[in-house]
Amino acid sequence: MASSDQDVTLLSFWASPFSMRAKLALLLKGIEHEDLPEDLGNKSKILLESNPVHKKVPVLIHKGKPIAESAIIVHYIDEVWPGTSPLLPKDAFLRAEHRFWSDFIDKKVCSINLEKSTRSHAFAYAKNEEFSENYELLEGAFTKLGNEEEGPFFGGARMAFLDVMLAPYVVWIPGIVGLKPASQEQCPRLHNFFQAVLAHPAAKLALPTVEALKEFLVARSAVYRGK
Repeated sequence: MASSDQDVTLLSFWASPFSMRAKLALLLKGIEHEDLPEDLGNKSKILLESNPVHKKVPVLIHKGKPIAESAIIVHYIDEVWPGTSPLLPKDAFLRAEHRFWSDFIDKKVCSINLEKSTRSHAFAYAKNEEFSENYELLEGAFTKLGNEEEGPFFGGARMAFLDVMLAPYVVWIPGIVGLKPASQEQCPRLHNFFQAVLAHPAAKLALPTVEALKEFLVARSAVYRGK
């Protein structure tokens, strides 16, 4: 692990895909840190003060300074600890490609408002043909950026920046009722990626099980139906 004197704290919520990204990046880089789980129904004073604009998780606090938004946090982690398992490629064009597809994932693949996720919303999204089309576009990104002979990730044998950004949806997509992960026949590279993430030691620590996520979403749906 990296030096323990870094004074790193992560404000997060276990079911948040964005929190999963930050946690996974810290684990992949070997950064010792303190986890402070948040109750999104009763947000802590430290969260509201650390992220006064959006008031959302995750927030990384490093030496007393807060950093918000998952993509920005992962970038920050990679820049501050560059010597341990770098996530972004050295090549500037490849870095731009990773950022492009990261933006694509957030805007197109599975745009989720965690605090308003319900089964009815999931069913409506499942019927959207755009979801399948985006699977195929991601499959093309794997073909373009990943080296299948080296490994199942965008980073080859090890996870890279784009793997971290996509990894939470390995549990979120099947966790949402009505959505199906990519099949071997439909998108072989993406399917292999999903399987590799589920087997990765760091991902097992950063990501919940599909079953736990389903239970959370069903309970959340019941709350919203009662309003």
